[in-house]
Amino acid sequence: MNARHHLLGAGFEAARSLPGVGEHGHSFRVQLRTAALPDTLPALQNTLQQAVAPFHYGNISQHLADASDLSLARHLLAACGQPGSLHLASAPDRGVLLGEDGREYVYFDTRFEAAHQLPHVPPGHKCGRLHGHGFGVRIVADARHASLNDILLQAWPPLFAQLNHRYLNDIPGLDNPTSEVMAAWLYQQLQPRLAGLAWVEVRETHTAGSQFDGHTYRIWKEQHFESAVPFDAAGNYTGHSYLIRLMLQGSVDRVMGWVLDFGDVKDRFKPIYRQLDHNPLDKLSGIRAADAGSVAEWVHGELKPLVPELSRIDLMETPEQGVSLTFRGDMQWPLL
Repeated sequence: MNARHHLLGAGFEAARSLPGVGEHGHSFRVQLRTAALPDTLPALQNTLQQAVAPFHYGNISQHLADASDLSLARHLLAACGQPGSLHLASAPDRGVLLGEDGREYVYFDTRFEAAHQLPHVPPGHKCGRLHGHGFGVRIVADARHASLNDILLQAWPPLFAQLNHRYLNDIPGLDNPTSEVMAAWLYQQLQPRLAGLAWVEVRETHTAGSQFDGHTYRIWKEQHFESAVPFDAAGNYTGHSYLIRLMLQGSVDRVMGWVLDFGDVKDRFKPIYRQLDHNPLDKLSGIRAADAGSVAEWVHGELKPLVPELSRIDLMETPEQGVSLTFRGDMQWPLL
């Protein structure tokens, strides 16, 4: 059975004082993932905005005795008064996640520059040529057992030295360095160094990546499309720049080293994308309505026969509001 969650976001600028750091400031972003009923969402979005308002261009330490990321995230989730998970990014490269199951995580985003090639792709495949990326890496750990400094100062630096400005295929275990293989390799390398390691993500580009939690492989591919939607009962239209994130879950092919080629995901989605992009969404054949949830369900119905590994679709109609539709399992991370 499909599970639908709504994604609501807010941002604020604030200062705070932390032990050993002193007073400083950040641009904070928060995203709530909730199964609240659609007709309650405007009020819930307003509640989220009201929750962050006291901190905007203010000092968090004047409102909370503990101004840490975890304390702030707990405060915001409680203020929303709605079950769900909450992702707080306190800077572009760090933050915390409060899971719906009560678990709390800390994460650090980092990157390295390296060359690689995939030796088993068909002749003519572009990834078979020697090329490179600025690889993005997200390291996530259980906040009960690890802190940001454990990741930033202890666990990651030795791996950065091993990977940065290297030819990855020469590193033992990375002779076929797909993003899935790299995520698993990083997880295996980090596990003895980082207590409470939860999962690792690897991003080859801004629109595609993989995730490994020690058991399950997940990948995602993102695209944008520009569409019109009905605005009112008078037949007027408005429009959005949508972000759609297709998430897949499955086993890794032993030869190819991937769940599915990112290029194949894009190609299979292409005929569906053409129907979405620069079109009125209420005119899609067979669509129930033009709201984000209905559009995500329509995409699922069209794409599932072409991509059996499809497990979740996130559709953002604005940077602050969207829907997450899960079909089996779940992506561990809301992915701001």
